[in-house]
Amino acid sequence: MPETKTQNSFFGFYRSKDFLPRLTILSIIVLTVLQLYHQGRVGWCKFGDYAPWSSDAWGSHNSQHLLDPYSFTHILHGVLYFWLISLIFRKMSFVRQFALAISVECAWEILENTNQVIEHYRTATLALNYYGDSIANSLGDAFCCGVGFWLAYKLRFWRSLALFLLTEIVLLIVIRDSLLLNIVMLIHPIEAVKLWQSNM
Repeated sequence: MPETKTQNSFFGFYRSKDFLPRLTILSIIVLTVLQLYHQGRVGWCKFGDYAPWSSDAWGSHNSQHLLDPYSFTHILHGVLYFWLISLIFRKMSFVRQFALAISVECAWEILENTNQVIEHYRTATLALNYYGDSIANSLGDAFCCGVGFWLAYKLRFWRSLALFLLTEIVLLIVIRDSLLLNIVMLIHPIEAVKLWQSNM
């Protein structure tokens, strides 16, 4: 008896070479949620505000909602990951590269929400109201990373570089922070930059 089209499609999906990386992405996200919960992170905004977006980059609602101004830095994470992964793993399929990028991003979300890193953020930057991401915000960050990775894949290097630089400039103007500046401040805090940021 010949297989139906639905059966072919069903078994074709599970036999697909892309099934394992898709399963990896799902598994990593689930494990990340469980680990963040174990670390004591709240599910959503601890203040009971269930809006998906928080516009205050320096307020107590930052990193508590699904999206906030720093979500754009996570899009840039994805752009950076695409550049590096596609350079190092040239022959790897896109979906496997994507799975690797999401894995790295989720690992960062777990590390970022350890007590040691949270305290470092609070002492090295102006994020005095920062007590860790909500789980929803970490998932939003991982999603934004995936968007950035996909955009870099579609735009290729020069246009994705233009996107990266434009996003950095807009963030510096609007919130006086950006991905690159955030990295610098975490590694080597600069008092002049902290003073400039505090005068918003």
